[in-house]
Amino acid sequence: MGRSSHAELFEEYTTNDNTDRYKHLKQAEDLTSPIFNLIPRLLHGFSQIMLQKSAVTGLFFVIGIGINSLTMMLGGIIATLSGLIIAKLCRYDSELIGNGIYGYNAALVGIALFYFLPLSQLSLVLLVCASALSTIIMHYLLRRIPVNSVFTTPFIISTWLVLLLIDMAGINTSVAPFSTQASSDFYSLTRGVGQVMFQGYWLSGVIFIIGLLFHSYQAAIWAVIGSGLGMLTARVGSFSESNVLMGAYGFNASLVALALTARYPNTPIPAVLGVMLSVLLTRAFEVVSLPALTAPFVLTTWLIIGMMGIKNRLSEYRSL
Repeated sequence: MGRSSHAELFEEYTTNDNTDRYKHLKQAEDLTSPIFNLIPRLLHGFSQIMLQKSAVTGLFFVIGIGINSLTMMLGGIIATLSGLIIAKLCRYDSELIGNGIYGYNAALVGIALFYFLPLSQLSLVLLVCASALSTIIMHYLLRRIPVNSVFTTPFIISTWLVLLLIDMAGINTSVAPFSTQASSDFYSLTRGVGQVMFQGYWLSGVIFIIGLLFHSYQAAIWAVIGSGLGMLTARVGSFSESNVLMGAYGFNASLVALALTARYPNTPIPAVLGVMLSVLLTRAFEVVSLPALTAPFVLTTWLIIGMMGIKNRLSEYRSL
């Protein structure tokens, strides 16, 4: 009886001990799971800036921003988190949240505001409000047009509104000076990719390209082709050489190339035409002294998609 009783007590003790351990592990898992869910969503938000869904690519983008400007990296992270929180509180589509669709416009807003403004209490408040606004605008547009056609429209609207407000308030913007010491075409080309996220450092562009390679070598190639063709188009048009060196004519062209080659994978013609048109639109924004941001990319891509749609309808009509 004694031995049996001791065995039963020992078994009961070990069972309770294992149960307690399981409970502690489960509690720890419950506490950490939101963090582990948040990190991929955050990184997907960054990767979607260049139309990719990859946490690894997003991580490279964050690193690429950080090696040039820790402030802009911080702005992008805070803004993306703000966008994700707003999307969660408003109960937007969880799959779209997980894919970074509600994060990338907010990320761009955060990077842009710390590009135009120094870090301060005011800029932080503006950043959070503008990133929240971009998320709400994104949801509004998603209910009216396809998800793969919204692009960076919410970022453009939100950032233009903030820039208008600070101009009306008489607040001066402060853009970091640009160094043209490294002025070969290689540096101009890589800056064109880097400027997608407001980074004028050529190494940032290289890291962005490496990040694209990890998800799609075709996307990496077309990002480079878009930037290079944009640079060549600007030079043919005798546009500002200093802006060419900065990559100002490359980043919209790079985004156009990514978007249109993904939409029309069987022909490069829409992408090539789109790249050249985006450079002309970028120049038009310069003439009217309006920050172009990524508006040339969005307008060009919409126009090419519309033209391709008309072309396809005419082809169907002729075949009847």
